[in-house]
Amino acid sequence: MKKGLPAVVAVVIGILAAVPLKAGVKVTAAPEPVESPVAFRAPDGKYVSTVTGGFLSLSGDKIGSRQMFTIVDLNGSEPADGDPVKVRYIPGKGTDQTKGSYWVETADGIKRNSEGSVFKLKVVDNKFAFQAPSGKFITGVVTADGLLSLSDKPANALLLTLVDLSSGIPKVPKKPKAPAPDAAAPAKPATE
Repeated sequence: MKKGLPAVVAVVIGILAAVPLKAGVKVTAAPEPVESPVAFRAPDGKYVSTVTGGFLSLSGDKIGSRQMFTIVDLNGSEPADGDPVKVRYIPGKGTDQTKGSYWVETADGIKRNSEGSVFKLKVVDNKFAFQAPSGKFITGVVTADGLLSLSDKPANALLLTLVDLSSGIPKVPKKPKAPAPDAAAPAKPATE
């Protein structure tokens, strides 16, 4: 046994000498993703909406459960230009976690599935465009198959306003009604 202990000590010293110690190096963990509840408003005032079968449309007139999404900023910040993000939809105003789905790029366009794709945000005049993993941009055109289409050209990108839903659905002021014609107004005099 006297020979075994010195051999073990020699091996340990050899390993310690061979492996450089990284004293003073600070190891930081990857940032935690930041999740923000949002709705996406298109330039025409319509909202991105979910459709049965894992599809998306631009048909929402107001924000309801089918227009509520969560943008997951993977670099741990608020959504900004160049950020990698995933977009999640959870039915029932976000209450049914078991049926959640993510936006995903397919060969034919954008739809939803359980895995999703990582998109890159592009900011243009305070609006957001989504660049798919292929480098193509989501457009405002819905294909015959019900998918949001993609384009190679940044100029064709759908520019969306992110509506913050962290405090609930914002109140939208009602449009004023057109004034009713005044029945008591005097008639115009007839010209001779």
